[in-house]
Amino acid sequence: MVKHWMIRVGDGLNFINSKYAVWGIKRGRGGCLKSIVQKFNPGDILWFFTSKKFGGKIIGMAEYTRMYDREDEQLVRIHTLTNSEQNWTGSEDWSIQIHYKNLYLVFLKQTIRVSIQHPAIIFDYENFAGCVEGDLIEQYRCFKGWGTCTERPAWE
Repeated sequence: MVKHWMIRVGDGLNFINSKYAVWGIKRGRGGCLKSIVQKFNPGDILWFFTSKKFGGKIIGMAEYTRMYDREDEQLVRIHTLTNSEQNWTGSEDWSIQIHYKNLYLVFLKQTIRVSIQHPAIIFDYENFAGCVEGDLIEQYRCFKGWGTCTERPAWE
C-alpha cells in the first residue's frame, strides 16, 4: 500500500532550484531522521512543503525511489551529491539524500496550505492530515490525472 509522507523544506528555494531529483535532509540526533526515511518504500508519495514562516504550503509532490547517506560514501561519492552539484545554497550537511521521480510542482497550479506546529522535518500524512487544507490523497489522484510532471534528471 502506498503511503504519503510530508517533508518540510524550509523556504523551498533549494528544493525549487535543485538540479537533480534528489532532496537532502540532515541526519538528525542519533540518526533519527535516517531511521524515518528507511521506513519509506519505493512508490511512496512525498509531499514537500514550506515552513509556516515561508507560507506554509505544499510546493511539490513526487514518488520516492531510494535513499543514500553521504557518510556511507566517505572516500568516493557515487550516489550522493555535494550542495554545489545540486545547486543548493548554504553549507548545511544534507547527509541523507532522498531520491524521487515524477515531480509535480504543486505551487504552480494550486495552493495547499499546511500548518504543523511541530519541530520535526518528516511527517506521516495519516497522523497529520488535519494540519493540511484539503485531502492530499485526493490531490494526488488529481495531479496524476491532469498534472504535468517536471522532469529532473535522476542521479544514478
